[in-house]
Amino acid sequence: MDSTKVPLGEKLGPFSNFCDPDEIAAFGLAINDDNPRYQDGSAVPPTYAVVPVFEAFRSVAALPPESMVNGRGGGHGEHELIYHQPITPGMTLHTTADRYAVITSKAGMNVFVRLISVDDSGQTVLEQYWSAINVGEVTGGNQGGPMPDHTFPEAARERLVGTKTVTSTRDQTFRYAGASGDRAIIHVSDQAATRMGQRSKFLQGALSLGLSSRVLVELAAGGDPRRIRRVAVRFSGYVFPQKDIEVSVYEIGPVDNGRTAYAFEAVSEGRTVLRHGRIEVDPA
Repeated sequence: MDSTKVPLGEKLGPFSNFCDPDEIAAFGLAINDDNPRYQDGSAVPPTYAVVPVFEAFRSVAALPPESMVNGRGGGHGEHELIYHQPITPGMTLHTTADRYAVITSKAGMNVFVRLISVDDSGQTVLEQYWSAINVGEVTGGNQGGPMPDHTFPEAARERLVGTKTVTSTRDQTFRYAGASGDRAIIHVSDQAATRMGQRSKFLQGALSLGLSSRVLVELAAGGDPRRIRRVAVRFSGYVFPQKDIEVSVYEIGPVDNGRTAYAFEAVSEGRTVLRHGRIEVDPA
């Protein structure tokens, strides 16, 4: 693979999507989160943000074949959500998308798509960096803009806020596929997943984060998702249906604008599946 052949910077959009209150309620149920704010229309789950931008992301996700020579497939690499203001049910978001950066490593080529969503008045609501990791040997080095840092600060391990466990159901990937639009075949077909070397279908990366977000909202934001201003994570392993996810949250401390930052990790079946997690929240 060759990172220099990944075109960066061209913006597509805007893609407009209405944040339907019923869709938001269904999304909350699809990530097993019974927070009453998602059902009464007063708030949205933090990771619902992937839904209104899905079409925009797909518009720039495919890479030119010449950049992918000898690539061996891949998946969701990292995700960063920066809330400039909360999404509210009934809001319409207008999203532009561009390939923002390529970060290379021994694992391969991590291509970041930048998604900027504004409301009807043109005010920025949400900024996202959604990456796909393409596995294989890569040349060309890093390209494009710098990425926000969310490396886990090891000193925070001494300030554990709490650890809680959530579980996934047998039909989890199908319910999430309906609520999110992500029906990638490896998440809804055992046959497709086993062909790529996995034991069965496995959870969408954003679903693993979505299930974990229940713990993040509870432990870091006092149960109020409207306080959340940033969520960032690296996906480092697969979660399988009917398996538990153990989520641990650690306090980092005060950051800009009076906010507090927390680090988090998640483990399933003894493997770390969410790594270098960071969440920032407004004061209560």
